[in-house]
Amino acid sequence: MSYKRESPENIQKIIAEKDVNLADVRSSQERASDGYITGSVLIDLRSPDFDQKLNALDKDKTLVLYCHAGNRSATAAQKAVDAGFKDVYMIEGGITGWKSHGLPVEK
Repeated sequence: MSYKRESPENIQKIIAEKDVNLADVRSSQERASDGYITGSVLIDLRSPDFDQKLNALDKDKTLVLYCHAGNRSATAAQKAVDAGFKDVYMIEGGITGWKSHGLPVEK
């Protein structure tokens, strides 16, 4: 079982069509300065309680992860798969890719 990398446009469709957990795995500073995708929760990959917060999410829901450019979300996605999440996606290019496709962010 592995996670899927999808383009920002495909992820936007998945978010619209499914009941998803959307997790931002960046730091709170990055989230504040770069904005975030509406409906996302902050679960900083580098935080000591990352695994605990990840495991608090519903494993039966689709999980979508993003970071700044895609490196941390790939790590987080693998951790999610290892933790038993069945339907895991990461946004190709992270929030940078999302914004470069003209998709909306909140500040």
